[in-house]
Amino acid sequence: MRIPSLLTLSGIILTLGLASSAANAELCRSASAAEAAGYTTPMQSPGIVSPIDGTCWIPAMTIASFDGTKLAANLFLPKRSGSDQKFPAIVMIASWAAPGRVEYIGQQQKLAQDGYVVASYTARGFYLSEGQVDVAAPEDARDVSSVLDWLQANAPIDINNVAASGISYGAGLSLIALGQDSRFKTAVALSGWATLADQLYTSGSPNLTWAAVLGLAGSVTGRPAPEVNQNILALLDPNTSAARIAEITAWAKPRSPSTYVAAINKRNAPVFISKNFQDDMFTPNSSLAMFAALTGPKKMLLNAGIHASAELTGALLGAPNYPYDQAHRWFNRWLKGEKNGVDTEPQVSMQIKFSDRRESFATWPAPELSDKTYYLAPRGAVRFDLSCFCGKGDKGYISATPNQSAGSDLIQNLFDTTASSGLIPILSTLGETVNLPVINSLLTVSLAAGVRYEAPALGATQKIRGIPKLNLRATPSQARAQVVAYLYDVDAIGTGVLITHGAATLHWATPGQTVDFPIEFSATAYDVPAGHHIGVVLDTADSLYASPVNLGERFGVRFEFSPGQQSTLVLPTL
Repeated sequence: MRIPSLLTLSGIILTLGLASSAANAELCRSASAAEAAGYTTPMQSPGIVSPIDGTCWIPAMTIASFDGTKLAANLFLPKRSGSDQKFPAIVMIASWAAPGRVEYIGQQQKLAQDGYVVASYTARGFYLSEGQVDVAAPEDARDVSSVLDWLQANAPIDINNVAASGISYGAGLSLIALGQDSRFKTAVALSGWATLADQLYTSGSPNLTWAAVLGLAGSVTGRPAPEVNQNILALLDPNTSAARIAEITAWAKPRSPSTYVAAINKRNAPVFISKNFQDDMFTPNSSLAMFAALTGPKKMLLNAGIHASAELTGALLGAPNYPYDQAHRWFNRWLKGEKNGVDTEPQVSMQIKFSDRRESFATWPAPELSDKTYYLAPRGAVRFDLSCFCGKGDKGYISATPNQSAGSDLIQNLFDTTASSGLIPILSTLGETVNLPVINSLLTVSLAAGVRYEAPALGATQKIRGIPKLNLRATPSQARAQVVAYLYDVDAIGTGVLITHGAATLHWATPGQTVDFPIEFSATAYDVPAGHHIGVVLDTADSLYASPVNLGERFGVRFEFSPGQQSTLVLPTL
């Protein structure tokens, strides 16, 4: 699909092929006197050495990959003082459905001004890059190496100081390339994934909203391989067999950066990862697990934002940007040898939700954190209690002491409740990044379709940092069932601010058999103020997730409570 406005700037396209006959051939020319007098930016004068800072931008290259597939690329070169001068280099891989000739242009320029050769290319199968989109397949990983081959043959790079980097799709490919090609010294991965199956099918819950976005964007801007859409549709289909799910999980394994942790660790390769807390496409959880497994130099940023939102302005515009500013320090440390402290500082930095504050932790799991365990007690039947002369059964309870009551709470998928990850998928979560929280009155949660549990008011601020977890006992009414859990900061009148959410889905359960039912919330960093309290809502549906049953098919889930088998909420706290 051709989009000329994205591939031309000021109506100028300069095309280069792989046919350079000599290594390190001159890729740019000096400006004439007239061109120098009128020079403003590289974007208005492609292929010309800047008379201002000596950099040069080549906007429309074509690089042939290992199998002859032509990849659309661009190149930024730094100021060069001698023909034998070599520079550290960075290969940037475009995001899913993004044009690589444009996506990183602002950051490329900043890095070139700092002495880096930076090539960016559009991933195989998208826009002007030939081939098919096959979701980080082995061919895609080899493309990253092929671009480096081209740079080694045609640009003034120091092959001993090379990085791979990208956002989203480019992030995943950067980490895979680091695990497979030892020429890459480090990788900087922003808004990527670690274990693909965990992201597509988190705890058996298909990611409906983002699968639709990825599927549509891939089909409009690229040429997906038949298996890609087939796999997406199979994951969303409640009638897909366990054997078919196993096939897709196996398909996803070589497409997962976590698969290459041992190879990365073997050569102690430095890794920089940046993730966003509100990223419902690629939640932070599996990336945190991968980060914990890495044994070499490493850095993890956790930022406010949805998928790729925290990095976008830094990539496209080169604007001041925390993730890219820290990534730039990382490049300087590992590709230039600068002792700037980025590798001796605490390894993890978290931005606190709804604030500009950040906190640092030594590593992950963070030794500064401890688990605070709460116990859930059933709401029971709706009733009037003479002992307190009050109504009961509208809510269950969360306590710091173990539950002493036996009972159960039933919810059914009659309809969705007012609890939600956001009224408008993606947009509601995006609002959180500009301090517009997802709010719900817990008093409005339907007793038939959902159940809420509330704790006493806090005497001091509770600082949640990491991955909250629910450990439940549940009895499904049929083989297929889904539970979505919402963690709230609740005020005195029952208004809750959504802290985070999670889901777990059963597909092949034994009806009527009670099972352990853990739910992992998406990682977060949030302060619950004194006077407020923790609330949890459980229901059977959310717009983010595909239903495990066919339209009109009913199921119920009964949560079981007893003193002998406690149901708990575990909060990682500072």
